[in-house]
Amino acid sequence: MLKVKETWDLHTLYEGIGESEKLQARLHNTKKQTTLISEHIKSMDIENTDVDQLVNIMNDIQTVMSEAFEVNEFLICATAANVKDTKAQKLYDESEELNAKIEALLVDFDQLLTKVPKEAMKELNNHEDVKTYLFYLEERKEKVGSRLPLEMEKLIASLSVNGIKAWENHYDLMIDELRIPFEKDGKLEELSVAQASALFSDDRAQNKKLAKAFRNVCAENADTFASVLNRIAGFRLDVYKQRGWSNQLHEMLEQNRIQEKSLQAMMAAIHGNRSMVQQFLARKAQLLNTPKLGWYDLLTPTFKSDRKIKYEEAVEIVTSQFGRFHEKVGSFAKHAFQQQWIDAENRPNKAPGGFCAYMPLAKESRIFLTFGGNYQDVVTIAHELGHAYHNDVMKDEAFFAQQKGTSVAETASTFMENMVLDAAIAHAKDDQEKLSLLESKITYGILYLSLVPFMFEFEQQFYNKRKEGMLSAEELSELMDQHFHDLFGDIIEEKDTYRWITQGHFYNAEKAFYNIPYTIGYMFSNGVYALAKEQGEGFLEQYDDLLRNTGRMTVEQLAERYLNEDISNIDFWEASVQPVKAAIDEYLRLTEKRLH
Repeated sequence: MLKVKETWDLHTLYEGIGESEKLQARLHNTKKQTTLISEHIKSMDIENTDVDQLVNIMNDIQTVMSEAFEVNEFLICATAANVKDTKAQKLYDESEELNAKIEALLVDFDQLLTKVPKEAMKELNNHEDVKTYLFYLEERKEKVGSRLPLEMEKLIASLSVNGIKAWENHYDLMIDELRIPFEKDGKLEELSVAQASALFSDDRAQNKKLAKAFRNVCAENADTFASVLNRIAGFRLDVYKQRGWSNQLHEMLEQNRIQEKSLQAMMAAIHGNRSMVQQFLARKAQLLNTPKLGWYDLLTPTFKSDRKIKYEEAVEIVTSQFGRFHEKVGSFAKHAFQQQWIDAENRPNKAPGGFCAYMPLAKESRIFLTFGGNYQDVVTIAHELGHAYHNDVMKDEAFFAQQKGTSVAETASTFMENMVLDAAIAHAKDDQEKLSLLESKITYGILYLSLVPFMFEFEQQFYNKRKEGMLSAEELSELMDQHFHDLFGDIIEEKDTYRWITQGHFYNAEKAFYNIPYTIGYMFSNGVYALAKEQGEGFLEQYDDLLRNTGRMTVEQLAERYLNEDISNIDFWEASVQPVKAAIDEYLRLTEKRLH
């Protein structure tokens, strides 16, 4: 068994973290270089610029992009690990300003691309270096046509620092400062959102108490959070209006490189399979001997584990299952643990949630979560390590070619989730353990096939209403409750009324409608996983090639090349639902005899 620490090592990247001289120098130097590149582009005589000069400019842009990205990702890690680190927070604010400068630079670059003469562009496209990221260039040129004139787009980028991005930062500060009062072992504690969330377990009575505590705290702060959410949506809608975008999904579809027809086909498949989720929840209520469920029952197990999983055991489970897929993948997982890429410790002043951050200069990832000792936490580790593996496969690509949509960014992570869970189910020692593991698989299915699409539809309706004016906290909560009822029917009595507060994806300034890409990625990954099971260990080369090309293809193109599928057809998405349906059918069969 690997001996590993539960905390990551950020000092190997930038010694001193918030006080790192190397980090501060990189931040300030990248700002300076970004300005110089922008000035160079503005002064160019494009008619008399040769191809090598254009390639050099693109290399310079990729350098500052990768530097700015690493600084920002590192500071996200630093501020998540310790929300009280004011020095790191100050640098993070500076890095957000740098990101705005990068966005403005890319607007200048877009304009440059549109002015390159046809013959020069043809020569540029045939350049050996450029061929590796030609998809990215063509994509940027295409986007220019739907954007405002140069100066207006730069103005938007500049205003966003103290606009939509500032509101997102304010949300982060507010959610970090929330404290959930909870009595445990006779002692009242004030828990951060991350600590309180980690306490949800197979103890239903405790979950009910936690849910009430969450509800009370959210209710007390709802008006403030509603104000922030309204401002983020308002800023985004104002920008869309200026650009003449009648479809509020325009940006989300662009960012995820997917066609609306494919998205609609996926949503149709999800709606057509809602009854299977309701069947599962009805059985869950029977097993719990209760007529109704609470929202906290959705993602918590019915079958109690006979033990808590220690972190060392979680490491062993993940590394062994990765290794069963392929030795290379198992070795990668071991390397990540041994090099302290993962922060899983449960401690105060730690931000909620989980993520994988990538450092393109160091060619390393860092993984953040709060480990609570249940199997879902094990799956979270596998999920985030999937992202890290994806990053590793792409690490030697040009930075332009590393830019992937959120949906396909979920391909490797969901793949690894499936792999770890299915292997555990196959090797379950008895029905009790098998049911516990099946429930974990179903739980993730419910998350991606029910909760995430429901949040997407809530968000769409919220944005439609926001066009007419601000929504109060009460109106947001009523809208959330309505969608809960539409999705789950009467079986859910205690609804997650304030999910619009605790779900940070609603407040993301960079990515519009940031929930639904996870469902796209989950279902697309199910198709990849089915092919992997069919081909066995020999699939790795094809799998790596698919991951490597996620920065060079649309979701439709990836599906056509590697899966031989047309994802604008509902049949693909129907097939992607089947693994969850099969798990629910098996769960219903195994639990039938327990009702008598």
